[in-house]
Amino acid sequence: MSLSFSRTDITQTSQAERGTMTVFPLTKGKRQQKLALGDGDGVIQTIGVKNDERVSVFKTNPGPTPVSSLVLGQARTQTDKLFASCGNVVKGVNKKGKEFFKFTTNLTEPIAKLHVDNVTIWAAGEYVTNQYVNCEDAHYYAADDKVNDMAVAPVIIPDEKNPILACADRFIRVLQGGELFYEVATPGACTVVEHCAANDTNRAKEAEANPGMKMDKRAKAREVLYGTEQGVVGQLFLDGEKPRRGWVIDPSSSSTTGGSRAGVSALHGDCDLTGDGVNDVVVGRDDGSLEVYTLDENGQPRKVFEKNLGESIQTLASGRVTTGFNEILVHTFSGKVIAFRPGADDRTIDGFAMGEQPTEHQMKMADDLANRRADQLRAEIESLKADVKQARALYGNKAENLVAAGGAQRVLDKFQLDPDTACYRLTLEAPYPMFSVSVASTVPLDLLDVENDEAMCARSEPDVTSGMAALATYRMQEGKSRVEIRLRVIEGRAGSARAFIVPSTQPKTCAEKTYEIKSLCLHRRSLNRHGDEALAARPMNAMRISGNFSFDDVHAWISRCLNEIPNRVDAPPPGGEIVYDFESALMGTLLRVSAQEGDATFWSDSVTPLALLKEFIGREATNLKLQVRFNFDLADGTPGHFARLLHPKLHDNRELTTRARIVEALKEIKQQEETDEFFDDDQKEMLRDEAAIKSRLKEQPRELDYLIGVAKDFFVDWHRFKGVNVKHLLPALDSALRAKDYSLERLSDILESGSV
Repeated sequence: MSLSFSRTDITQTSQAERGTMTVFPLTKGKRQQKLALGDGDGVIQTIGVKNDERVSVFKTNPGPTPVSSLVLGQARTQTDKLFASCGNVVKGVNKKGKEFFKFTTNLTEPIAKLHVDNVTIWAAGEYVTNQYVNCEDAHYYAADDKVNDMAVAPVIIPDEKNPILACADRFIRVLQGGELFYEVATPGACTVVEHCAANDTNRAKEAEANPGMKMDKRAKAREVLYGTEQGVVGQLFLDGEKPRRGWVIDPSSSSTTGGSRAGVSALHGDCDLTGDGVNDVVVGRDDGSLEVYTLDENGQPRKVFEKNLGESIQTLASGRVTTGFNEILVHTFSGKVIAFRPGADDRTIDGFAMGEQPTEHQMKMADDLANRRADQLRAEIESLKADVKQARALYGNKAENLVAAGGAQRVLDKFQLDPDTACYRLTLEAPYPMFSVSVASTVPLDLLDVENDEAMCARSEPDVTSGMAALATYRMQEGKSRVEIRLRVIEGRAGSARAFIVPSTQPKTCAEKTYEIKSLCLHRRSLNRHGDEALAARPMNAMRISGNFSFDDVHAWISRCLNEIPNRVDAPPPGGEIVYDFESALMGTLLRVSAQEGDATFWSDSVTPLALLKEFIGREATNLKLQVRFNFDLADGTPGHFARLLHPKLHDNRELTTRARIVEALKEIKQQEETDEFFDDDQKEMLRDEAAIKSRLKEQPRELDYLIGVAKDFFVDWHRFKGVNVKHLLPALDSALRAKDYSLERLSDILESGSV
């Protein structure tokens, strides 16, 4: 089953943050609801739709800071009152737009997420979460890593609400007061958490209606949905005992309904769009993908709708805003507010069902409605023309004595490792059309083509004296406000990359974004999903470091070499340790880090990560005048194991040219015979993958150089740990890996023996 949706563009605000749209409850005697919005200009407004025309209820004046969160009060007397966070200020606005409450918190961080229930306010900043009662400090909690989102629900005690934090260190944390009650690991950095209150109510009603039925323990728990930076969406049931896991939507797994690999930016699970009595799940992603999942008879999600809006989705909601029927409401980064109504694609533009014969009266009403819309649009155009003329005149008068300058606007960006390609994806999105994007790096970068990317790339030779090792400029297509850049980086070269975004608007300005590239930048956290058995099955090499350094020292060293290390970690108790597990996105090798005061141990089934860590830590310890000792324990069989991991990649690269030739021959045969019926499945698949094969063929020489470079690094590092310098053999190793007689046995023998 699939759903069709009709799109209605409601309004446009300035750039929007996450969680700045909400829907007023349906009032008695009304079929439609009002929509409340906040934006980057600090404006709060409420609108409605009447007779297919947008009606403004109120609109506040712009403020000094953007609206970062907009919620309705949860108490019975607050359901028609809006509460907004602007910087570290919380203010309340009634349904007519009058400010009735203002509270300046003591938070040093801007409030990113807000929740208000009667006299209690929960406010989450970047790391800190505070609870205020009657505007007085009640509880305080500092997370180990960045807090990306917050939900509030009565998890432990029915009448007492608990903050539920989505944290960047791959945990969802439930708080009791100012203390951590328990935490739940997630399969990636958690970006969104959503409490499904309506589902909790439905399960409670079912339990009351069937008192003799044995209910699952999850029936009395709080249902929570979460989304991760890696695109995973999951279900949790939280109560005072322990968390229980439900279904998971994993785009990387073929066994699920799939979906986009882009990070999850918004979730909504309290709306029934299919009309089956079970609430569906709506997912919004930062690449603009909007997905709707329904739950089958087994409670498992199945995708029934997908559409890409072309820009990041910031907030999702549901309600009856444009019609008297339930619809999905979307607020995008640029400020577009869009409604999607299910089951409407079988209707004509006039609103009549396909094949339906409208009456003369219905036709006259449709014509009148169309004429009113046309008159309204003409009036809006004339008004905008007058505003533009006035603004130009004002600008011309000021330009005689002033220099034009544009104000800084936020750019939505992400610099993320793609585990499928072992490359970084740099995504930049602006609330305005972009003219160009320039990328400069202090370390060598290989800029790769992106599928369906329309930007024109011009690579330049950087000036050596500038300290830049890579420089490229992307010229954007007209009207484009989003660009994705794929970068291949080399481990061992630490530095930074900068992006410069130039808008198409006048006057010309430039926004700058900086990204750190760490020594072990291709390693990602695995949360020990492999287990100790996987480590034992591999030849694990160990490097132990001991000395007079503190835990903060070793934690700083690790965080400067590896990604996804929490910024704030308490030192373990005496005799305890902090353990992190990583996996190489390129090679699939494992790395385990164990740290405590004065001691740290690193295990890996490759020696290159250990060599890079030794080099960095040794240099940092020398700078701090600390004495450290290195001890090594090398595992036999490591070269052969590494060769078996690298060989499939080298073999696949070398076969690209052959596959490209076969595809050309198959195309010619198909053209001559005018059929492909006599081709086998593999040949048909090669024809279908023609575009991908040709795209990879362009990158094949650079990819081969990259893989051979990885082999050279391992070759040098392994024999260096053995006390042998083999750098003079690198040219011979290069020739051997490019030779026609290359084989896995040849590669393994070279790495093991050190003779070419």
